[in-house]
Amino acid sequence: MYLRGCLVRLAAVSALALMSAGARADKTLYESMGGEPALRTAVEHFADLVQTDDRINFTFAEADMSKFKKLIFEQLCNLSGGPCKYTGRDMRTSHVKLNINNAEFNALAEDLYIALDRAGIPYRLQNKLMALLAPMQHDIVTK
Repeated sequence: MYLRGCLVRLAAVSALALMSAGARADKTLYESMGGEPALRTAVEHFADLVQTDDRINFTFAEADMSKFKKLIFEQLCNLSGGPCKYTGRDMRTSHVKLNINNAEFNALAEDLYIALDRAGIPYRLQNKLMALLAPMQHDIVTK
C-alpha cells in the first residue's frame, strides 16, 4: 500500500513537472524577457544611450524621440512574440537617407545590448532578440 501511494505521488509530481515544462516551452521570448515593463525600460535606456553616443548621436539629432521609442518598442515587442504590431516603415525606407555604415550599425547594436542589460534582461535572451534583428542589417547599412 505504501509503495502504491508513493507511485501515485511520483506520477502526479511527474505529470505536474511535464505540464510545467510544457508551459515554459510555450513562453515567448517577449514573456521570457519580462514582457512590456522590461521592454519599455530597455527602450528608455536605449533612447538615452543613442542620444549620448558620439559615434551615432548625429543620426538622431532631428529625430522625434517619442516616436522613435514608440516604434522601437513595437518592433522589439512584435519580433519577440509579444502582442504588438509594428506600425513603422520598413527598414530600407526608414534608413536609406541616413547613409549608415557598418561601424554605426554596430555601435547601435552595442547600445541596445547595454540597454537590455540595464533592463535586467539575461544575456542569453538578449542574444535571441539580437538574432532576430540581425537580418535587418542589409536594409539599414547603405554605405
